[in-house]
Amino acid sequence: MKKRLIAVLLFGAMLCGVLTGCGDDGRIEDSGTSDAALQARLADNSGRVMVLSYNTAAPWGSFWDGTSSNKRAPLFAEQILSIAPDSMGVQELNSNWAEKMEELLPAYAYYGVQRGGDGSEKTSEMCGIFYLKDKYELLDSGTFWLSETPDTESKYADAGCNRICSYVVLQNKTTGFAYAHFNTHLDNVSEAARTLGGNLIAERATAMVESYGGALPVVITGDFNQNRDGTACAALEAAGFVNTQPEKEDTQPTYHAWGEQTTGQAIDFIFRNDAFASVSHHVYAQTVDGTCVSDHYAVGAELQAE
Repeated sequence: MKKRLIAVLLFGAMLCGVLTGCGDDGRIEDSGTSDAALQARLADNSGRVMVLSYNTAAPWGSFWDGTSSNKRAPLFAEQILSIAPDSMGVQELNSNWAEKMEELLPAYAYYGVQRGGDGSEKTSEMCGIFYLKDKYELLDSGTFWLSETPDTESKYADAGCNRICSYVVLQNKTTGFAYAHFNTHLDNVSEAARTLGGNLIAERATAMVESYGGALPVVITGDFNQNRDGTACAALEAAGFVNTQPEKEDTQPTYHAWGEQTTGQAIDFIFRNDAFASVSHHVYAQTVDGTCVSDHYAVGAELQAE
């Protein structure tokens, strides 16, 4: 009787994994080209930069529908290696995944700080940045909170939780070319908190450019929890930053609720300043081995230094 019950439960779990989750369009099943993509990226010193933004949903997911955190971690790494970005801003990354990626993504170094204020250390979000460690030297890094007291761990009064922005300044070890990468996850509760966050990030990024003589290329990645005409996006555009996704291409939701949401607009964006030119933009609406890597899709932009 016990064996029969176990068999039924296992069959149910497998069936649930088949019937739910992301569709198969764009599925990644062969990682044989990953090393070639990585080597090509490492060898490219032309000033062309590939950047990703990815809400990982690291602590979340479900065993019963095949999206458990432990299952998805290696699939996430497989997908990243197939794209081989120069740098990648991640949201909802926790300490567990950060440790796993040291082994799964050995070509990348990582900078990230926990936002604080969470009930569990394992669910404390980092808006960190991965970068190719053999290609780039880390010149600077830091984190600020999206509140009235940004230089101390804190929360905006109306926000649902602590929100942060982390940044790195990277320099190509061969050519000396440098750029800054800011990464954030804006609040899901308060429009005022999102507006403050957008203004503060624009202010800090602009100050960063000025501190490097006014010509530093900058990218800003993040889950903005609003569509492209929201107030935080407007604040960045008012400060001279450009959304790398053409408006006419904003037809694919980047938050897909584990494959359940198939229509809508993006809420995950990559902005750049005018020291970069946009080459291409892509929403990676795909699975890995038939499994949703996250409840968001990765967003990528290829940029060329002017």
